[in-house]
Amino acid sequence: METPVIIIAIGLFIFFGHYLSGLFERRGVPDVLGLMLIGMLLGPVLRIVNPDNFGTFGSLFSNLVLIFILFESGTELRISELKSSFRDSAAITTSGFVVTSIATFVLCFLIFRLHWLSCLFVGTALGGTSAAVVVGLVRKISIRPKTSTTLIVESAESDVFTLALPLSILGLMMTGTIDAKTVISQFISALVLALLIGVAGAFVWSYIINKIPTLKSTKFSTPAFLFLLYGIAEYLHFSGPLTALSFGIAIGNLEFLEPKLLSTIIPNQRIVLPSEEKDFFSQIVFLLRTFFFVFIGVSIRMDRMDWLLWGALITLVLFVLRAFTVLWVISSRVPVLDRAVMATMIPKGLGAAVIATLPLQHGHPDGIIIQSICFSVILFSTLFCVILFFLVRNGLTLPLYALLYRVPPPGNQ
Repeated sequence: METPVIIIAIGLFIFFGHYLSGLFERRGVPDVLGLMLIGMLLGPVLRIVNPDNFGTFGSLFSNLVLIFILFESGTELRISELKSSFRDSAAITTSGFVVTSIATFVLCFLIFRLHWLSCLFVGTALGGTSAAVVVGLVRKISIRPKTSTTLIVESAESDVFTLALPLSILGLMMTGTIDAKTVISQFISALVLALLIGVAGAFVWSYIINKIPTLKSTKFSTPAFLFLLYGIAEYLHFSGPLTALSFGIAIGNLEFLEPKLLSTIIPNQRIVLPSEEKDFFSQIVFLLRTFFFVFIGVSIRMDRMDWLLWGALITLVLFVLRAFTVLWVISSRVPVLDRAVMATMIPKGLGAAVIATLPLQHGHPDGIIIQSICFSVILFSTLFCVILFFLVRNGLTLPLYALLYRVPPPGNQ
């Protein structure tokens, strides 16, 4: 493809991404669906673009997306807010993640006969929910504020699990050997030390940015320092992504994490990202996610329809299990509409998509099938979520949920 055509395509994709984002706001149809379908049209259907055309840029692009979404997810995570809402959201978050991870692990092992670590990687990567889709949908239906908050907090809390756990498992997958010593050393190097680098980096950056105020006026100074931390962690063979995540969490929660002794040595540590810088980050993430979901569509293997259809089946099983999970852990006093919405809210998002590309980038033999399974589940989970949400919002499936949850449907109560 010629350079002018590529540049024109980039401009069109940006406009199309904004159009789909507006459509999501008006109609409740997630933009990720449209972006993935466009990618599928350009890739496996019309064969205009081939994933191999991206070459090393594909790996670099995936890493850039990963760095930014991890950092942004971390800065949006407020420890004080999680503490206050943890009791309400802990049950559905924990049970939802565990049930999804175990079910996906078992299904992948039985269907694809993958190594158990590869199955565990897929299960944990798909264990959470997409915050972007969940937040957009719960605002469009009249459920209790407590229910919508619980679902939003679930997506935020599960993001940490679906990013941190697969990254730790990936280290074990790449060693090829499993013993107690390996597990302990991999856990320490991939998790603990990476977290320490991220948190320590946040305090260092707090000191620097308060000592050199001119840095606050440059929108890209924080991302530049983030790149430095990520590169250092990767160079030392620690987990760069976990470092980015912990750096973001620490940046957003320095007051909560700050030791009193350190406050006397380095005063004024709190970093408050200006609204302009937050908007800048949001725009970067928007652009990256726009192209990345198109990239997902391009990368879906239509020549392996069995993988695609197995992904649809796995997704269907996850939705059935979610409905029963809500039955088991959510109080019977919660209205049936709220529980029905909770049963539909398990779309998989950008975090799972980026994580899914890592085994292939690292040359793991199961990399292509892991990526294909995850991409298929992301596609169908978003599609099923939209369909089921539409049916619930219009009251078409509420009698079924009322029967499952053994309560009269709205209007008969």
